[in-house]
Amino acid sequence: MNFLAPLVAVAATTLSSPLSKIELDMIALTPKQVETKLDSIILFTPTDKEGIPMSFEFDVDGNKKKIYFAAFSPSAINFLNDRVISQSKDKESKYTYSPKSLSKFSSLIEIEKNKSKKDVLDVVYIPDPEQAQISKKLLLEQGYQTDNIDNFVQNNPMVFCPNPTVTATDKKTKTSYIPCSTDYVTMKGLVDKAKIKKKYPWSKVEKPKVMAIPLNQFISTLRNSEEDNIKEIRVIPTPSSIKVINQVNKK
Repeated sequence: MNFLAPLVAVAATTLSSPLSKIELDMIALTPKQVETKLDSIILFTPTDKEGIPMSFEFDVDGNKKKIYFAAFSPSAINFLNDRVISQSKDKESKYTYSPKSLSKFSSLIEIEKNKSKKDVLDVVYIPDPEQAQISKKLLLEQGYQTDNIDNFVQNNPMVFCPNPTVTATDKKTKTSYIPCSTDYVTMKGLVDKAKIKKKYPWSKVEKPKVMAIPLNQFISTLRNSEEDNIKEIRVIPTPSSIKVINQVNKK
């Protein structure tokens, strides 16, 4: 099944302020609405045979710490296996990677934390290493500081969104929404296909570009932004994630 087929970019409109604007005194979405939007952000986490996330023990500054991991692409899975878990005391443990939505993963981790109140637990997100350079480029263009930028993009997954906004239409429901994605190529393809619509012939409409938003900032925006169009945002599952899920389902 092609999950990207129902998506059709139809228009670009001006945005009064960047999507990343955060107003902490406003609440645009309820916790349930935020959770629903995070359901389409797919990650892969090491799990036991029951599908429960597994932690791995590391020595951090002389202290034992159990860490749960979430990889955001097949390439991130390879990086996690070869460069990270290989250094853990639990590297010989049997595990498999299970696809989870971000909201589901978060709820499962909360359960595990409540079970192990005495242990020092942490969660580490592994971004797609193949998107590090484009993430860095976009962040610098958007005004982020150059200090420690390489380390930042290596430790922070990105959500790519259009700015100014691009609307897409679901062919089945005919509903319009603002598409975002954790995959740059997917988002760039939609932005490039967008048809510019002017309210008046003399109206100036800025050509949309792709902007990179760190995941934590994206979630904060969903929870706190006062922008009306926040409710229209929908994160599109990435082609690579869908491919892995389909392979898992065939087993």
